[in-house]
Amino acid sequence: MDDMYNDLLNLGRIFGVEARAEKLVQHYRDELAQFKAGLKVSGTPPRIFVYDSGEDSPFTAGRYAMPTALIEAAGGSNVMDTFEKNWARVNWEAVVEENPEIIVIVNYGEVTAQQKRDFMLNNPAFADMDAVKNDRFVTLEYAEATPGPRNIKAIKKLAAAFWEN
Repeated sequence: MDDMYNDLLNLGRIFGVEARAEKLVQHYRDELAQFKAGLKVSGTPPRIFVYDSGEDSPFTAGRYAMPTALIEAAGGSNVMDTFEKNWARVNWEAVVEENPEIIVIVNYGEVTAQQKRDFMLNNPAFADMDAVKNDRFVTLEYAEATPGPRNIKAIKKLAAAFWEN
């Protein structure tokens, strides 16, 4: 989240509207703090896999990617946060081994979120994963999954999927 805040503050300096940028960032900080204070979580954080793209091998969010920060703010745990990268290709065996409870699909490009979801639901190799067995998918639009003003909305969407299902 700090990356998004810093980007907004830098844009404020560049365009000579520092006070407006500081006010906006403070609004986002307050909104997120208020949301997190009211977030009702129970038990262990749900195990989340971020599916960006790829059928032969998935492209996913590692420890330093924005979706990991969003997932953590929503009370979840990215199963690929052991990768010391922003984004990386992994093998499907690693995903199956981690057995995510929920799959976050990043929606953009020629392959739609629905096609990605169908690929996972219809592939026998994934049939025993908790997320697939229980049909637990949530979609983030590209603008929600990258640093920017839609991140707070994304955190709320993820928290609803993690804790209110």
